[in-house]
Amino acid sequence: MKRIKIKRSSVVLWVLISLLLVMVVVSVSLRREEVVPDELDVRPTPVEIRVVEREAVTDRVRLPGRIEPDIRSRLAVDKGGRVTAVFADKGDKVERDQVLLQLDDRTWRALERQAEVEYRAAQRAWRRWQELAAVDLVSTGEFDRVQTRYERAEAQWDDARIHVEQCVVRSPGDGWINSRWLEVGEYAPEGAAAFEWVVLDPVRVTLDVPERDIQAVERGGELAFEVTAVGPQRFTGTVQRVAVAAAPGNNSFRVEAQAANPGYTLRPGMIATIFFERARRENAVVVPLSAVIPRKGEHFVFVADNERALRRLVRIDRILGAEAILAAGLEPGEELIIEGHRELLDGERIERVNADAGS
Repeated sequence: MKRIKIKRSSVVLWVLISLLLVMVVVSVSLRREEVVPDELDVRPTPVEIRVVEREAVTDRVRLPGRIEPDIRSRLAVDKGGRVTAVFADKGDKVERDQVLLQLDDRTWRALERQAEVEYRAAQRAWRRWQELAAVDLVSTGEFDRVQTRYERAEAQWDDARIHVEQCVVRSPGDGWINSRWLEVGEYAPEGAAAFEWVVLDPVRVTLDVPERDIQAVERGGELAFEVTAVGPQRFTGTVQRVAVAAAPGNNSFRVEAQAANPGYTLRPGMIATIFFERARRENAVVVPLSAVIPRKGEHFVFVADNERALRRLVRIDRILGAEAILAAGLEPGEELIIEGHRELLDGERIERVNADAGS
């Protein structure tokens, strides 16, 4: 009797398990039916559409660059000596031949005076011998020795004046003092850097151009650029130098352009955005970049066909700002979905919401 009760309990348990499995299968089937196209047919997705056309586009390159001084030079002392005076500091605007720094030149000035005395004496002797030579009272050899002494004294005096002049650091041209490294009382060894002198008008714009774009840049050509730090203003520079060999690290070519900077608006170190034309394409298929969906290394779009969204694989040739030039995947006359496409499924019903969708 006990065995019969156990068997009945087992049968009841198995029946309950079977019923539960049937309910699960039915529930899954119903959920699948909710996702299939019946629901998509009931609720079309509103989208905006644009007819694909071929158009002429200018392929412009946009590259980062940097503002540099047209000339950057370290001004060094020619003679070793103690600094006795400094006449310019960082941030000062200076003019050509302006005295910037003075070294102790007392020893060199003493040698200059000594050389001058010797020169004056040799000059007087040479003039007297000239008078005697005019009446044939001296030999040619004696006259040549006096003349040689005079010329040597003149050269020594010139040399002494040069030594005195080398105790002064002057500005090589109109420009600005960017750095100063010597102080009054400090001993400066020969060749020590005293100032960094820069020219800010014009300025130099430097950029690295990839190898595929370097053919579009040539010496004497113009480059337009903007500098965010100074606001929405467009500047123009003239290409002065183009590297003949690419940098080994990134295969790019260094390009330098010169741009006028009369108001000193542009400062060295500012970041510039440079624009130039790579090429012009007359029959390009151009679409909004936002209409292209990247996924797993590929790109695709949705086109409208009989009020359905069809997924289409495309190949991008080049990106121009907010637009993409397509190399394959779309043909003129097709209707490209440009809004509402992010959540679309292939084959989903759509509803046009833009009035000019068919134009």
